Amino acid sequence: MREFTFAIDYEKGVDPVMDVFLEHSTLSAHSLDAVVDEHAFWRMEHVTGPETALDRLEDIRFDDSCCGEAITEQRCAAERHHDVVERSTNELVLYSYLADIRQCESVHTLAGKHLPDGLIFETRRQEETCWWRVLMRSDEQIGIFYDELGARLHNGLSFRMGHLRDASEWRREQMAGLNLPEEQETALRTAVSAGYYDPPRETTLDELAVELSIPRSTLSYRLRQAESTLIHRYVDRNETTRWLE
Repeated sequence: MREFTFAIDYEKGVDPVMDVFLEHSTLSAHSLDAVVDEHAFWRMEHVTGPETALDRLEDIRFDDSCCGEAITEQRCAAERHHDVVERSTNELVLYSYLADIRQCESVHTLAGKHLPDGLIFETRRQEETCWWRVLMRSDEQIGIFYDELGARLHNGLSFRMGHLRDASEWRREQMAGLNLPEEQETALRTAVSAGYYDPPRETTLDELAVELSIPRSTLSYRLRQAESTLIHRYVDRNETTRWLE
């Protein structure tokens, strides 16, 4: 398998979806997409951010008159299907399926036209940038895809090349979720269930250590390690730019 990465930067007023990200710097989205063929694709998108931004993004996705896919001057006509899988005040999980795509030039349709069947995409959106990672069986036609993608972008969009290489490691943590060592996960789940992280705190490290039959110092170490992993994963906003290295 081969992996191709790139980024597209958006100026304000060019794309309705990206305008929401430009207006809300704390809004971020991660998606997995699959191309059925050049006329159809599906997406599962996970978005976190302010409730007002999520409301606006949901309205745009469900508005068939808004095109949030095209990257050239040619707007998209398609049969659109959207479903909200999960929604809270700061989180949105949205499923989208576009079929019978006509007169459209998006990353998905251009890739479906030039690259082999079975494509999978991972994207991240934040502020003015959408990062793309493409997993493909062969890069035989990647030159044509690259040339067409870079040369035909809509005014106000700019292209940044990442890399083309073997996909020996394809972001397993995003596909499988966050993994902690078993002893750290057990300690963390026990602490959460017992109310250790609730205000006011409902238990102590000593009580948890007795419940788990381990020394207090061992429990404290395991919780600190788990907390460090979770905090760094949440805070590290430079992770997306590593796609381009």
